[in-house]
Amino acid sequence: MKYFATIILLSFSSVLFAQKSGFAPVFNTSFSSYASSGDDLPFWMTANQNGMFTMQNNTYQLLQAGLTRSLERDSARTWGYMYGANFVYGYAGASDFQVNQYWAGLRYKWLVLRAGARPEPIRYAGLSSTNGNMYWSNNSRPLPGVTLSTNGFIPFLFWKNWFSFKAEYQENFLRDDRYVMDSHLHHKSLYLRAQLPKNWSITAGLDHNVFWGGTSPNYGKLPGVKDYFRYILGMAGSKTALQTDILNAEGNTLGMYLLKVGKAYNNFSLTFYYNHPFEDRSGLEMANLRDGLWGLHYANANRKAFLTNAVVEYMNTRNQSGSFHLVPDPTPTEPTRRHGRGRDDYFNHGVYKSGYVYQNRMMGTPFFVPTINHDGISTGFRSTRMWMQHFGLRGNLCNHFTWKTILSWSRNFGQYGDPYPSPLNEFSFLAESRYHSSKLPFDVKFGVAGDYGDRFQKRIGAYAGIHFSF
Repeated sequence: MKYFATIILLSFSSVLFAQKSGFAPVFNTSFSSYASSGDDLPFWMTANQNGMFTMQNNTYQLLQAGLTRSLERDSARTWGYMYGANFVYGYAGASDFQVNQYWAGLRYKWLVLRAGARPEPIRYAGLSSTNGNMYWSNNSRPLPGVTLSTNGFIPFLFWKNWFSFKAEYQENFLRDDRYVMDSHLHHKSLYLRAQLPKNWSITAGLDHNVFWGGTSPNYGKLPGVKDYFRYILGMAGSKTALQTDILNAEGNTLGMYLLKVGKAYNNFSLTFYYNHPFEDRSGLEMANLRDGLWGLHYANANRKAFLTNAVVEYMNTRNQSGSFHLVPDPTPTEPTRRHGRGRDDYFNHGVYKSGYVYQNRMMGTPFFVPTINHDGISTGFRSTRMWMQHFGLRGNLCNHFTWKTILSWSRNFGQYGDPYPSPLNEFSFLAESRYHSSKLPFDVKFGVAGDYGDRFQKRIGAYAGIHFSF
């Protein structure tokens, strides 16, 4: 109860302060109850929920309270600001309290500086399995860090009527319990967008991520700020770096190419998106061209229609630039020759062994499920070779009821060096409905979800919740 009182006190204090100062924040609070026939909740109950579910149990009670003030939409103003926070209390046989989100930001014209832990904005009506990005899906708790970015897409010079760009530069601090303690995750991205005749648009971009620094139980303290530019520029390691980093790029580098094509029609719009992952030079050169995420989003212009949004996705990570990596293949003229650049083993790493996780949850696509050691620390991903098919639908049942359905089918093969004896198939689903009315200050949701296959325990669950917004 003391956690509940803390949440309410902090949230209402913020609201009162905001009103007196002339701000326009939005206060949200909700309570949800979950139950499952298995030992844990079904996959789609807990995936892509900002890491709020931290315990395993067949029942879960979740209380949230938060405050958000977004940036002004009036771009003519020179200055703008934003802030937000979200407090979460969970009970599942034990209690857990977390400050799940906290951030503040300042805008000067088209440049935004932000500090804190803020989730990614929801894309594709919340129906995508990855939020449209294999690396940033809102599956884990938001990372604390500092971000410098453009305020969305910015028109560029004299091409501003049809060409714009969006950029982000970010340093995140990994302060959870992990194999390499006190490490950092650098992230930067650049996206270019062309607005073409007849309502066509094309967006192409690059995401770059690097784990760097920290203290390893095997190698001791790793090079830090003094090698910073080597990390972010993908350069070979300095003399004080590990031997593997001297021979390759320093730190753990990974990222993706992104392509998006949109077309707006009179009554609906279609958006195709593609993510191509890379872990090293072979991925940058697209030796793993078969791998990636392909998606198509349909949005109905009639927001009161029975079907307002639909998403279809396919993801494949089986190629990984081939099944061989630097296998000895000597010839009389080249006795040291090696063959193969494969076995990319996405999101795993030999030094940063916890993998691409934060607070023991995958930061990208939730279909990569980390293995948690007996000490409660992630040891990376047992299965990195898989394919996945995903469908998401959303719409209206009547004036006050909305509906959402998610269906996912995956086949998991393990790793090249450690394959499963036979592939693990898994089907996961979720069906949800919400009641809302303009006459009431709250929404009510209820739904069911389940898993059937070889990867997770066979289980079905149900949940209900109430959400207030002021």
